[in-house]
Amino acid sequence: MRIPASQRRLFATVILLLLTSIFPLFSAYRYPIFLNDDSYITFTYIKNIVHGNGFVFNHPPAVLGTTTPLFTITVAGLALIFPQIDIPLIAVYFTAICWLGIIWTFFFFRKAWRLELWQVCILALVVIGSGWVTFLGMEAYLFAFLLTLSISLCLGKSYWLTGLSVGLLFLTRGEGALVFILLSIVILVQQWASKRLLQIESVQNISRLFIGFMLPFASWAIYARLTFGTFLPNTLAAKQMQAQSGLWQPFFQRLVAEWITSWGQSFTVAPFVNLWWILICIGCLDALRHKHEWLIVIGWIAMYISGYSLLGVSAYWWYQIPILFVLNLCFGLGIIKVVELFVRYIQPFQLALGIAITSTLLLIWLLAKPTINAAIHNQGDSRGESYVTLSRWFREHTQSPSESIAFIEIGYLGYYTDHQIIDLAGLTSPDALPHIANGDFTWVFWQHRPDYYVYSAQFDALLAGIRTNPEFDQLYKPVATLPGPREVDLVIYKRFDP
Repeated sequence: MRIPASQRRLFATVILLLLTSIFPLFSAYRYPIFLNDDSYITFTYIKNIVHGNGFVFNHPPAVLGTTTPLFTITVAGLALIFPQIDIPLIAVYFTAICWLGIIWTFFFFRKAWRLELWQVCILALVVIGSGWVTFLGMEAYLFAFLLTLSISLCLGKSYWLTGLSVGLLFLTRGEGALVFILLSIVILVQQWASKRLLQIESVQNISRLFIGFMLPFASWAIYARLTFGTFLPNTLAAKQMQAQSGLWQPFFQRLVAEWITSWGQSFTVAPFVNLWWILICIGCLDALRHKHEWLIVIGWIAMYISGYSLLGVSAYWWYQIPILFVLNLCFGLGIIKVVELFVRYIQPFQLALGIAITSTLLLIWLLAKPTINAAIHNQGDSRGESYVTLSRWFREHTQSPSESIAFIEIGYLGYYTDHQIIDLAGLTSPDALPHIANGDFTWVFWQHRPDYYVYSAQFDALLAGIRTNPEFDQLYKPVATLPGPREVDLVIYKRFDP
């Protein structure tokens, strides 16, 4: 019995996607033990939820010091189901599954995106090849997956599920609210184009989107209002204040001056000629002329950049990840368009196909090489070993978890100890934010007068005022010196009240 060509193509696509899906799982398996310190801020909340302490950073009062409630709750739920597995490992594998989930979303919604099977394969290779291996364990992949799913559901006209997905997206990161606004506009434009804008169907579609969104949003907003006093994370205000202090680069400034100039460097073939940017432009033009579905993705990233620039937040490295995600999707669209042009204008077909396959694989290899190197050679956060040793010292040399510790990098300390942590950067210390905006990072220290202070010379630009205050030498004495990251010792000071 002869298998139809369409089924053979479908089977080949599924096999390719299955093989491609191995790489995120391989990256998770190879992932080093030390994750980014900021990841451990979220892990600390997860730890306390699992231990029954509630949504706190080791000790009350409850402060929403993580940007990602949904990721926190989801990983906490998985940790309760699999208590024998460490929380960071659960987070790494969960985000790897979200990573591969993006390509399967394009596959299952290929008709909504008007994608042929070979086009799905190219996008899958681009999504996997451009992965952010060093940020497994953070919420970036959950956000990218839910963003892709939300737009796919909207294109498929499943508006209630779209709203639900966007609500979950908002709980992953607050910029998900921009997607709700964008998709509301998309639905209205669709109704206007079909001349049904003033009909009851338009109201029903927007209502379904709104109701779906409000289910997770309202549930969280009520809980957060009762628990934290606000449904917005304290981290948003903290990062705005950090930028206002002048000691952090604002988002837009770093985007233009540093990030954009560093993207796609391996594709530079001559001065001012970069294949990555050229293919992105081709993909964007094709979206503008023919593949209008992709204008939603491009519109979203324009709103993201505008929103973060207007908010004036400090520029953390991973804030560029959503932009890179969209640009690489446009890069994939550019490859697809070039392949279509090869097949259309080069004869015979076999020659066109050979050129198309060869050039596509070469471009994917150039894109994927840094990702593969990261998966194989990534050593993890260079601060990790020092901060684990620091946490072990506090577990072994302190009498009670109620004793407080002040430091500016609190992730590892929060997760690997049960102590009260005084966050000198303000992420979990909202009372410090007005002072941080004025460049004063020492106020919160003297306000709380912690039992212990961890000093590192690498933070003198922010915190030198603590040790130069005459009162410090009267109250605090060094009790231990430990090897710190970047060959800078960590000195532990203990408070001795007169």
